[in-house]
Amino acid sequence: MDPQAKSKVETYCQAWSGSLALLLSRIAPGEWRAEANAEAVPDGNTAIARVRITAEGGLEGGQSFNFAAADVAALLGIFLGEEASLAGELDAAQNEALEELIRQWAGLAASALKPDFGEVTLQVALESPEQAASGVVRMLRASDGARSIAAAMDLDEALVSALKQIGARTRPEANARTEAASAAISLSPPNQASPRIEELLREGNLELLMDVELAVMLRFGSRQATLREVLDLATGAVLELDREIQEPVDLVLHGKVIARGEVVVVDGNYGVRVIEVASPQQRVNSL
Repeated sequence: MDPQAKSKVETYCQAWSGSLALLLSRIAPGEWRAEANAEAVPDGNTAIARVRITAEGGLEGGQSFNFAAADVAALLGIFLGEEASLAGELDAAQNEALEELIRQWAGLAASALKPDFGEVTLQVALESPEQAASGVVRMLRASDGARSIAAAMDLDEALVSALKQIGARTRPEANARTEAASAAISLSPPNQASPRIEELLREGNLELLMDVELAVMLRFGSRQATLREVLDLATGAVLELDREIQEPVDLVLHGKVIARGEVVVVDGNYGVRVIEVASPQQRVNSL
């Protein structure tokens, strides 16, 4: 597998492993960390449950998660809040709970995949655990130091092919721009400053604008919503955004990101501790 294609496969796997850790952090106490690697499925790791994920949209293809009995019991125990007893096969209630848990995982994964693969729709369905692996297999794990939960992720040929194609279309210089965008504030291409500001810059009179008040906003994230979702909003409704809680927030001026930082509280008010900032020229170009 060429480096670009391999990179996209690893990016895809990391999105799923990170989403597993995030899901477990939400439903179980502790700080869960994730890992994804290419190791073979351990001997004796017989699958008791298999869940099929079908991707549409930015990616086309499918994958399956295979769970050993101990991992299913641990997942269900965390999700249901009580120790799960497995008698060879999952009963109807356990299957339903596992499917719902994977749906939540898939929802988080779709958000994590969006920056690299666009809008991806993920369909979840249980299938027979006797089916053999058919493609690229990765072991995903999440651990809080005391507990560890693993799943064998089997990527089918169609999905691997789609990831390879995306990797082939990604030029090295495009990758460099993407990495620079995440390391520094270059996500927002510099706009041309207005003619009046350019004139002031040429004349060296920018000092005349220094006391002009500007509307700076803090952006925690965003999401696409249908008109039905907007009209159905009510008190207590929760809308999930496309940003994880540990990611920095954006400081926005006239629709352009000029800095990123961490949310803090200052004298009872929200504030932001800047950790990345655009160049002075980029900030001027946002005016």
